[in-house]
Amino acid sequence: MPRSDHPRLELNASLLSSRPDASGAGISTYLARTLHALAATQADRTLDWQVRVWLNQSEQTGLSLPQRRTHWPVGRPLPRILWEQTALPRALRVHRPDLFHGMVNVLPVLCPVPSLVTVMDLSFLRMRAAVPGPRRRYLQVLCGHSVRKAAKILAISHATANDVRCYFEVPSNRIEVVPVPVQPQVEAYTDTAGASDDAWSLPDNYLLHLGTLEPRKNLGWLIEGFAAWLERTGADWHLVLAGAPGWGGEPERLVAAVRRLGLTERVWFPGWVSQARMRDLYGCARAVVLPSLLEGFGIPLLDAMAYGVPVLCHDIPSLRELAGDDHAAWFSVDDFDDLHRCLTQLDRDPDWGAELGAAGRVRAAEYGPRRVGSLLWELYETLL
Repeated sequence: MPRSDHPRLELNASLLSSRPDASGAGISTYLARTLHALAATQADRTLDWQVRVWLNQSEQTGLSLPQRRTHWPVGRPLPRILWEQTALPRALRVHRPDLFHGMVNVLPVLCPVPSLVTVMDLSFLRMRAAVPGPRRRYLQVLCGHSVRKAAKILAISHATANDVRCYFEVPSNRIEVVPVPVQPQVEAYTDTAGASDDAWSLPDNYLLHLGTLEPRKNLGWLIEGFAAWLERTGADWHLVLAGAPGWGGEPERLVAAVRRLGLTERVWFPGWVSQARMRDLYGCARAVVLPSLLEGFGIPLLDAMAYGVPVLCHDIPSLRELAGDDHAAWFSVDDFDDLHRCLTQLDRDPDWGAELGAAGRVRAAEYGPRRVGSLLWELYETLL
């Protein structure tokens, strides 16, 4: 059959959420930015793609792509899984798109049309104890089935692609890497620009970590290391741990550690952060610090670089891949020595931090939405 000049594409973005909790964190950021990148580059394509995006019935996105509503309460895990495995494949059998994209880890088991799936990370296999049991078992079964069934597997980093090859024994020629795009039109923060009207009180001299408070972020280690550095140097710094509470009792453990170490005036927990407040949170930080044990990509690293903020990272493959050797400072979590060295240099040499931030801003520009959107459209066209 000859290829249609009007191919039809449907995408499952039902996990996109603007709720002020963990559901509105990294996955939602990836979904929103990727969909906007597709919309921004659709007119560049020779083919006249007919696109429909499946969204939560209550989600308001400002997205220019045509949308289909689930009419199910997919903001809750069980209804979403039931919709994904029953109502969605029935709808696909009716609509018969040329291609279906499961944007977050899974496809319908009985998907009736050619499909591709994006894998975010394999934390549910690599760090089993850090992922709640029901979620872990669901992803082990459904993600495994999806990568075996899909015509093509997308990974958001080469590090995740390597994990997919290793854990699911998938050949390299079935996997493509398409990164998360940077937020468009981000301007480096300057003191003269001033804080936004939506700004809130922040300490004068702080390190920032932004992300869901969950075990793989390794924030207990960071609190201990920060406390040891303050005791050793007497530096007048604060630590801001921003993000929605996660699971497994991690937020409570972090608060208890702060109290035990006598850091209640030094460590702040502002909670979930809206997009409107991101600029001030990143822009006023002396640096962003990421001690994560595992990341599929590293959106906070990309955002910090885009704002020109220096970043201190645990040296793991996904973060090294994103920042490169010279666009972030690297440390090991085997002890605190590397972290303390980075913090001391940052404290004593502001020019070093400024140079690191400027280098990161150049690096972030490589992840522009038009580049990512074009990569996706080219990939879709190879599957027709």
